[in-house]
Amino acid sequence: QAAEQVLNSGRGVLILVPEIALSSQLEAHFYSRFGDVLAVLHSGLSAGERHDQWQRINRGQARVVVGARSAVFAPLADPGLIIVDEEHEPAYKQEDGLRYSGRDLAILRARFAACPVVLGSATPSVTSYSHARSGKYRLLQMPSRVQGQSLPEVQVVDLGSAKGTRPDLLFSDQLISALWENMEKRQQSLLFVNRRGFASFMMCRDCGHIVQCRHCQVSLTLHRNRRKLVCHYCGYSLTTRLVCPACNSAKVEGMGLGSERVEEEVRQVIPHARVARLDSDTASSRNQYLKTLRAVHQHDVDILVGTQMIAKGLHFPGITLVGVVWADSGLGMPDFRASERTFQLLAQVTGRAGRGEHPGRVIIQTYQPHHYSVQCARQHDYKAFYEQEESLRADLQYPPFSRLVNIRFNAANEAVVRECAEKVGAFLRRIITRQALTDVEILGPAPAPIVRIKNRTRWQLLLKGSRPQSLHTLCHLLLENYKGVCAGSVNLGIDVDPESMM
Repeated sequence: QAAEQVLNSGRGVLILVPEIALSSQLEAHFYSRFGDVLAVLHSGLSAGERHDQWQRINRGQARVVVGARSAVFAPLADPGLIIVDEEHEPAYKQEDGLRYSGRDLAILRARFAACPVVLGSATPSVTSYSHARSGKYRLLQMPSRVQGQSLPEVQVVDLGSAKGTRPDLLFSDQLISALWENMEKRQQSLLFVNRRGFASFMMCRDCGHIVQCRHCQVSLTLHRNRRKLVCHYCGYSLTTRLVCPACNSAKVEGMGLGSERVEEEVRQVIPHARVARLDSDTASSRNQYLKTLRAVHQHDVDILVGTQMIAKGLHFPGITLVGVVWADSGLGMPDFRASERTFQLLAQVTGRAGRGEHPGRVIIQTYQPHHYSVQCARQHDYKAFYEQEESLRADLQYPPFSRLVNIRFNAANEAVVRECAEKVGAFLRRIITRQALTDVEILGPAPAPIVRIKNRTRWQLLLKGSRPQSLHTLCHLLLENYKGVCAGSVNLGIDVDPESMM
C-alpha cells in the first residue's frame, strides 16, 4: 500500500532483500500488484538479463525495484520509499572487494533522496533496535500476527538429559512423535539444521585425526550424495574412499550432522513421507529452488528439510510443525554476535509454523536449554533478549556502545603475515599515544578464527572506539604509511563495522 501511494505521487520504490531466495517470492507479489513497472536485480540473473533490467530502470520504464544488496545502486531516478526487508541479516554486508553494507547504504540513499526508509524485521539487529530506542529511528511495532493468528507453541528438548529410544538418530522421541502426528493429520513439517552436507567432518576412529582441506585450516564436509569431501571455503574436494593421512587406517568415518543426514534419517523414520531438501546444494539454480517452493505450496511435500535458506521470510501456510535439530551450532562461534544470531535464527524459523488456518508447534533440540537465546526464542520475547544482550555488550563496550574496525592481513608465508600484523599494531598504538586518541582500544593482533584459507594465513587486529572520527583517522594514517610498515606480499583489508569476525 505504501509503494502504491509513492508510485501515485510519481516517485519510485526500492525494496532490498538479503538473499535471492526471498527476491523470488517478493517478485511474484509485487508483479501481481504493479505489473511491468517492476524490475528485479540480483546475481541469479544472467549478464544480459541484468543489463536489460538496469536499462529499464535507467529509462524510467521500471519504477519498482526488488533486489539483493547490490540493488541499492540501481539507477532509480527519484526514490520516494526504500524498504530493507529482514534488516538484521548479515548477508547485506559485502565482504569482498568493495566492502559495504546494503542496509547502511539504503539509509544513506534515503537521506540523499529525502524519502523514508523502512527497516523491517521480526528480530531487529541489536544496533538498529538501540537506535530506535534512543530516538534516532522511529519505532513502529506489530504486536500480533497478520489476521490475528496465534504464535506457535514452542517446546525445548534438552538433549543432554533426554534418553531417546533411537540414540542412533538425530531426533528426540518428542520430535519423532510430532512428525508422525503431523503425517497422520496430513499437515506439513519443516526440519531446520544450519549445516549442509551429510557430516560436518571426517574423523579417524583409530587415531582421532580430522581430515582437513590442504589449502585451508578447516575440516572437509562429507557430501554423501556426491561421494565427495568438500571444503566450503575454497571448493577443494577428495573422494570418500580414503585412508587416514596420519596413521593409514581405513576407519575414517563421517561425524557431526548436516542437512543431507537429516533428510536420510527422516526417510528412515517415516519411509512413506514425501521429503524435500532445500539448501545451497539442492537449490543451485533459481529454477530448482522455485520448483521446490512450488511443491511445498502445492502440498506435494510432507517434510521439508533445510538450512537457513528456509528459516526466514518464506510463507508456507501448510507447515504446522517446525523441528530445530540442533540449536547450539552457532552459540560456540568466536563472535560477539553469536547469541544474537542464534536467537534470530530460532525466532525466524519458529515463525514458519502456523501461518495458515491451523495452529503451529515448534520443537527445539539443544544441549543448552537454559541459554537466554533459546529461552527468549521459546517465549517469543525479543525485548527480553535485547535487554540481556544489551547489558552484556555494555560491560564489554561492543556495538551499539562502540564502533568496530577489523583490520585483516593475509599472506602465503605465516611468519611474514604475523610480523606485519605486529608491526601495524605497534604503529597504531604509537599514533594513539601521540595524538591522545584515548577513546580507541586495540585488540590483538591475533590469528583469525579460521587461520588459513586458500593457502593464505590470516591475522586480524580489532579497533574499538566510541568516536568514528578517531577510527577513521587511524585507518587513513595506516593506509598512507602501510607500504613503509609491511612487506608488499601481505594483503591488507580494512572492514568498518564488520558483520563477521571469522
